[in-house]
Amino acid sequence: MVSVTVKVHGKSLIIEPKGRVSKLAALKRRLAIPLDCVRKASTAHVPKSKIYRSIRVGGTALPPHYAGRFYNFDDGLIFCALSDPDKCVSLTLEGFRYKEIIVQVDDKEEVAAMVRKALAGI
Repeated sequence: MVSVTVKVHGKSLIIEPKGRVSKLAALKRRLAIPLDCVRKASTAHVPKSKIYRSIRVGGTALPPHYAGRFYNFDDGLIFCALSDPDKCVSLTLEGFRYKEIIVQVDDKEEVAAMVRKALAGI
C-alpha cells in the first residue's frame, strides 16, 4: 500500500511517503510545496481516468499502486502516491512543477481541513 504523511511546516506543505518501499516507489523522499502555490484541497474520489490517461514519467505503476510523476493528458505533470482512490486528497497547484498532487492518507478529511486552514492563514 502506498501512503503518505502531510504536514504544514512554516509556509510550506510537506509530503513524505511512509516507509522505504513507498519512498523507493515514488522516487521521492519528500516534497516541499510553498503554501502560496496550493489553490485547492479536495477529498473527492479520484477518477480512474486521471491515472489511466497518464504516462509514467518516473516512479512505479503496478495497478492498483501508483507512485511518482505522471504526465496526464488533460492536466499536465502530476504527482501520485496512492493505492486506494477513495482515501486520497487532491491538491490543485499553480506556479509549481506539478499541476496536481494526489496522495493517499490515513484520514483524508482531517488532512484536507488542515491544508484549508493553513491556506486561510496566508
